[in-house]
Amino acid sequence: MANTTKKKLSFEEGWPILQESINKVIAKIEGSHQNQITSEEYMQIYTIVYDICEANPHHPDCQKLYQQFQKIFEDYIPSKILPTLRGKEEEKLLKELVKQWDNYKIMQRWLTRFFHYLNRFFIPIKRLPSLEQTSHLIFYKLVYGEMNDQVRDAVISMIHRNRKGEEIDHDLVKKCS
Repeated sequence: MANTTKKKLSFEEGWPILQESINKVIAKIEGSHQNQITSEEYMQIYTIVYDICEANPHHPDCQKLYQQFQKIFEDYIPSKILPTLRGKEEEKLLKELVKQWDNYKIMQRWLTRFFHYLNRFFIPIKRLPSLEQTSHLIFYKLVYGEMNDQVRDAVISMIHRNRKGEEIDHDLVKKCS
């Protein structure tokens, strides 16, 4: 009879593999033409998360994964999103904000799928914000914490231009409001 005991992965063993897949998602969002993640890769990633937690939501490595999920977004926003927004004004700022937010949501969806085990088992037990909530809170804190005044001024300026009879992109204003 074959040995069916599977070696559990430690966080330190599994994280580099997860990081590689996360980097693929980020590269794709940023316009790289590399291959997409296949369904086999996706299942491998989910299995790695499951194995790191050892199918036990109380395992300390689950907390490490949750913290790394947060850190991915906390590192990505200041290094990739905020630089594209700084220095832009009016409509250009709003268009870039909408573009970055759309890309961010794609990244968030993929990473939430990767870390789905945490959402189903770890987060409810620990009573933490869901992965979606966590990523949205980070975006709000970092992007709107820095850019709120500029975004508000750009929206108000576009509204004033509209009231003076100028044509504006109403959908853009709506997406930023």
